[in-house]
Parts: sequence; C-alpha cells; structure tokens
Amino acid sequence: MIKEINNIQPEHKNFDNNAIQKLAKSLDATEIGFADLSVLPAPKRMGYANGITIVIKLSDGILNQIDTEPTQTYFSHYRSVNRLIDDISLRILLFLEAQGYPSVAIPASQSVTDPEDSFTGAFQHKTGAVLSGLGWIGRSALFIHNSYGPRVRLGTVLTNAPVKVGTPITASGCGACRNCVTACPAIAIEGRLWEFGLPRNELYDAFSCSQHMKEAYHHIGRGVVCGLCVVACPVGK
Repeated sequence: MIKEINNIQPEHKNFDNNAIQKLAKSLDATEIGFADLSVLPAPKRMGYANGITIVIKLSDGILNQIDTEPTQTYFSHYRSVNRLIDDISLRILLFLEAQGYPSVAIPASQSVTDPEDSFTGAFQHKTGAVLSGLGWIGRSALFIHNSYGPRVRLGTVLTNAPVKVGTPITASGCGACRNCVTACPAIAIEGRLWEFGLPRNELYDAFSCSQHMKEAYHHIGRGVVCGLCVVACPVGK
C-alpha cells in the first residue's frame, strides 16, 4: 500500500515557484503548471501531495504537414520532444531534491504493466495539467491546452514541495465541436463531452487507436503515433 509521503520541512513553507519556472524556461519548457493532487487516491499519485506539469508546444510547421496520415518528420519530432521533457523533468527533480524534497519524475511517454489498462502510464500527465488549470480534456481524451490546444506534450514531477498551486479546470471547453470525432480513422473516439472524473474509456477506445496505428502506419516506424485528431482540433491553430 502506498502511504502519504510527508517530507515538507518547516523552514521551506514559503517555497517560491519562480525558481522552478525560471529553471524550466531556461531549458526551453513552454509553460509550467502546479497542482494540488490530494483529490486523487494516494496510490494514483504515489503518495505525493503536489504535481508540477511541464508543457512543450509541438511545432506548428511539422504538425501542419499532416494530411491523411502522420509523417515520418512528425514521428521523429514527437520522440525528440519526449526526450526534452524527460530531461527537463530530471533537472527539476534534481533541483527539488537539492532543496530537501524527494520527488519522482514521470516519463513523458511510458506504458506500465496494469492488468486493467494496457495503455496507461505511471501517472496521467493530463490529470496533473487539468488540476493545474492549464486546460481540459477533449472528446478525443487528449489534453487541450488553453492556448495551444492538443498541440503539446506533457511531463510531470510528483513532489511534496509546498508549491503554490493553480485552480483546477473541471468542465470541457469543446462545446459543440466534434472535429476530432470525425477525423479519427480508427473510429475510436466516442464523442462524449469530458467531465472531471470521467474514465478515459468512456471517451476513447485506446485499444482500437493502438491497433489502427500498428496496422495502418507500420511503414512509418515502430511505435508510430497518428496525430490526425491533434491537427483536426481548432484550438491552438
């Protein structure tokens, strides 16, 4: 059983978010968010109270090349951005631990063994981003950034450093838009509007999406990602 981790030092009660923001910006992060994760069960957040979300905006030039299928350039870009996020997350973790706060950096893209969900990560980055107030979850089950839409990649650092947290977003901003539903070649998007706490499988069939990518885009590369729902979204264009 994962228990609450209490490592807040009294002398650090007035922790300043600015130092983390400056560090992340110096490493080319687009934006940083801070979330109170205590609304989640302790096992979901590994016993940590807070989350730091790292946002990297994807290249518009590369995304705009996608038409009826993903490009090799997009696939390479996607992996490069994931590596950058992992580097920034590590640097933030090392900074926090130097201040006396053991923390955990969650990889940008990693599936873990879970008998109930073969397509899940150790922590859901988009949950931390929503709780930070950076955006909402689209019909596609993608995170929709307030400014950049789904054209972002995310990373997370779990910590008990007493950061100042944002205000969570608890309702969808998609309105009547169904562009991603229409664009999905796997017919994997159910079309429902997201509500806070709604399970992913009520929005999107991860297995169908994964199978379609393996079968339709194997010529692009192993582990290729699609991107058609990303470029279909009007937010961030």
